[in-house]
Amino acid sequence: MKTSEQTGKHYAGNRAEARSVFRRLQHTLPVRLLITGFLAATHYMPVRLLRGLGRFVVAVFIIFNADNYRAVRRNLSRIKPGLSRFRYAYLAYGVFRNYSFYLIDLFHLSHDPERLERYSFTVTGMENLEKALSSGRGIVLLASHLGNWELGSLKLSLKDRKIHVVFSPDSSPLLESQRSFLRYADGVQEVPLREGGLSSLRLLRVLQEGGIVALQGDRLTFDSGITVPFFGRDARFPKGPVKLASVSGSILIPVFIPISGYKSYEIIVEEPVFMETGEDVTDELKTNLRKIITILEKYISRYPTQWFTFMPFWEDDKKELISK
Repeated sequence: MKTSEQTGKHYAGNRAEARSVFRRLQHTLPVRLLITGFLAATHYMPVRLLRGLGRFVVAVFIIFNADNYRAVRRNLSRIKPGLSRFRYAYLAYGVFRNYSFYLIDLFHLSHDPERLERYSFTVTGMENLEKALSSGRGIVLLASHLGNWELGSLKLSLKDRKIHVVFSPDSSPLLESQRSFLRYADGVQEVPLREGGLSSLRLLRVLQEGGIVALQGDRLTFDSGITVPFFGRDARFPKGPVKLASVSGSILIPVFIPISGYKSYEIIVEEPVFMETGEDVTDELKTNLRKIITILEKYISRYPTQWFTFMPFWEDDKKELISK
C-alpha cells in the first residue's frame, strides 16, 4: 500500500513535471547518454524518420512507466466517458506518441530556429490579439499543455512587444538549456518559476507597462490552486493567471497550438476573457476560472490525445491512489 507521502512525492502538486521512472533516473550516466543521443538525433536526423522511430520507442517507454500510462487512461476516461477499454488504451498510446512528436519538433528546431520556416502554421483568431494590442493594455496569453505551446510563443512574438514566457525549468539541465536556446534565438524573454522567487512582481510590472505575458493555466507550479468543476468533477487549477490578469487590469486571451500534421500546426487565438471583480476574493477567482475552464474543456475534448498530463488530474483520482 502506498502512503499519502509516497503518492504526494510521485504526483507532486506544486510541480508542472510528472514523476516517472525516467525522471527518477535522468541524472544517471546511462540516461544522460540517452538524452544526449536524442538531442544529437534531433540535430542530424530527418523529422519524418524520428517520428517513425518514436512510435516504437514510446511503446517501450510505456512499459517502464506503467503508472503514468494508467494515469493517462484515467484522465481520458474523465474527458471521454463511456468508451471501451481498448479505445482508452489506444488513445493513451496516442498521448505518448503525440508527446514524442512535440519533443522531436521542439528540439529539432532548437538546433536551428530558421528551420521554423519549413513548418506550416494556420492561424485562427489573430484579430483578437491585434485588437488587444491596439488597446495598449497588458496582455496575458493563457496556454495549456496541449499541442506545442513553445512554438506558439515563437510565432506570435512581435518585434516591438516581446512576449515574456513563464515556464517551470526542466529538471534535466541538458533539455532545459537546449529549449532555452530556442527561446532566446527568437527574442522571447524567459521568466522561470522558482519556489520563493519574485516572478509575480516581475510579471505584474511587465503587464502594467503594457507588455505581454504567456503562461500555462492547467497545472500547479508553486501555486496551491483552487478547486473547480472540470468535466463534471472537482480538479485544482492555478489561481495565478486569473489573479495576475485581474490585479494588473490586463486582457486575458486563451491560445491553443494543436498539432495538425507533419510539420504542421494550428494557432488558435480565442476571444478575450474579461475578469470580473467582487467583494469575496475566492468567489471572484472561481468565477473567472470557470470562464477559462469552459474554453479548456472545449479544446481538450477536441484534442484529447494532445493534452499532455501524465499524472492523475482530478481530486478523487488522486485520493484513490493514496488509498491503494
